[in-house]
Amino acid sequence: MSGTKDTTDFLHHIGLVNSSLEMSAACYERLGFTLTPLSIPRVILEPGGAPETLGAGNRHAIFANNYLELLGIVDPERWAEITREQRGPYDLDIPLSRYEGLHVMHFGANHIEKVKERLDNQDLACSAIKKFERNVQTETGERMMKARTISFPPKSNPEGLLQIAQHDTPELVFQDRYMHHRNGAIALTEIVIVTETPDAYAAKYEQYTGHQSTHIANNHFIVDLGSSGIIIVDPAYLDTMIPGYKVPALPFMAAFTIEVASLELVCDVLSESNVPFTRMPGAVLVYPENACGCAVKFQLNKI
Repeated sequence: MSGTKDTTDFLHHIGLVNSSLEMSAACYERLGFTLTPLSIPRVILEPGGAPETLGAGNRHAIFANNYLELLGIVDPERWAEITREQRGPYDLDIPLSRYEGLHVMHFGANHIEKVKERLDNQDLACSAIKKFERNVQTETGERMMKARTISFPPKSNPEGLLQIAQHDTPELVFQDRYMHHRNGAIALTEIVIVTETPDAYAAKYEQYTGHQSTHIANNHFIVDLGSSGIIIVDPAYLDTMIPGYKVPALPFMAAFTIEVASLELVCDVLSESNVPFTRMPGAVLVYPENACGCAVKFQLNKI
């Protein structure tokens, strides 16, 4: 991963928020992903307090350096006890009120203190570094995965739930037994953001990540983080990439790309699961109606 120590050099993870985690998990298993068992996030709700549960749960498709998250409310009574202010950047009600689908994008840091220092030097409004944890099943029993995050003020990012994150216990997340997927998935490499002002969003992500954007074409920008990247387009350009995409709201997170070892394997898995798909040059596309609200592009590994 390239970049200086105060940059974020990869997509830490992206995530879907759906009204039923059970439904989205079944959907992504049909797409050929191996998912981890249910995990319950814990965050600090009161200043100086210990991390507490929110009533939300998640499952994950794990790759070598990042992962796909499926999120949902698993304890409605507990969720109702937590105020919107306490939930902060973990409030799932706001994205769900817009649409079901892709709502989470976390930028990965290896030196989060340096990133925080850079953001402060830019006078960019952001939170202090905060603790995050969730239970993880390992081969020797349950352990507590720990991370640190930086979030942004409410309404800064109407496109979704954005944070900067760093793993403190990566060995608990990147377990080899969860990295073998029926569809041959190797890596999460791209996310597509759709907005009426792609230039402004490219500039914003430059500030967040410390990486320059590249203007590819009219209303098409890419922020290259090294092993993964952010594609920013307007609705018209999205239609050239994924014809007929029904835009649910603007701005929004439309799609992500998974690098795979074999497109034929992907086609076989999708066919076995009766999941419709579209062949593209060097890729296979599953439309949002068959992937819980966002498009999934399976792209052939170029190596």
